[in-house]
Amino acid sequence: MRIAILGAGAIGSYYGARLAEAGHEVCFIMRSACETVKERGLSITSVDGDVRLPRVHAVRKPAECGPADLVVVAWKTCCNDLFPAALPPLLHEGTRVLTLQNGMGNVELIGRVAPENCVYMGLCFVCCMVKEPGCITHLEGGDIQFAPLTPTEEGLRGAQELAELFSRAKIRTSAFKFTEQVLWSKLTWNIPFNGLCLAHGGINVVELFAMPGQQERARGIIDEVCLTAKMRGYPTPEGIADKQMYRTAHMGPFVPSSAVDYNLGRPVEYEAIWGEPLRRAKEVNAPVPLWEELCRDIRERLGMD
Repeated sequence: MRIAILGAGAIGSYYGARLAEAGHEVCFIMRSACETVKERGLSITSVDGDVRLPRVHAVRKPAECGPADLVVVAWKTCCNDLFPAALPPLLHEGTRVLTLQNGMGNVELIGRVAPENCVYMGLCFVCCMVKEPGCITHLEGGDIQFAPLTPTEEGLRGAQELAELFSRAKIRTSAFKFTEQVLWSKLTWNIPFNGLCLAHGGINVVELFAMPGQQERARGIIDEVCLTAKMRGYPTPEGIADKQMYRTAHMGPFVPSSAVDYNLGRPVEYEAIWGEPLRRAKEVNAPVPLWEELCRDIRERLGMD
């Protein structure tokens, strides 16, 4: 299969390397690291086994890649306004577009450019960091849950086919019919921990857990996200709050992606991770005072108010 990775940063490079290792023809669309990767290749240091690609097809622009059978969108949601220009050169009749992005609203935006019945979401639970250009460190996780933009039986079969494709690339996968059925699960981590580390100035999770009251605050926000999901008809898995607290406590000095972006002076994915989910909470009148307080703190930190 010919696969294009649109936005080959840490996560895009990790999954793209796994797919290339499985024998697929992968084109990595990247910016700052492009020349380095073309010259030196791509190295993945992973808890699930290292990957070394000495020769990599890396390009800067989608037009240099051309049409693909599968487009994997892995850039930050701050770049989503570029979809109308970036996606068409990568599409042919039947191309599937899969977003691995954070937060909500991404599949709907892609569906305005690509046929809706060809658009899928992949919810990935993974900790990856760029150690240096062309060198990715995979610290934890990697599972992907797939769901279609159009919740039909055909859409579910497509999600199952994607799950099988990634499974053959040594990725643990599962498939679902509804996007919200799986989106809330990841947001039980991203909303509190991405948010609190950002609101406190770009700290890591070890520093966050050492701050008085912040573990309790994080747990309270998780409970509000779980309640929202339940009120919307998509309850999160039983025990997920305990799992997220335990997982984060044993993660080491990991800096969540939004805190990294803040520290580097890059745009932060506020709308997808906090804005749109909060709007969906308000649609069902979910009581979320701790979550709303966090959003105010983030907006103040980012100078958005």
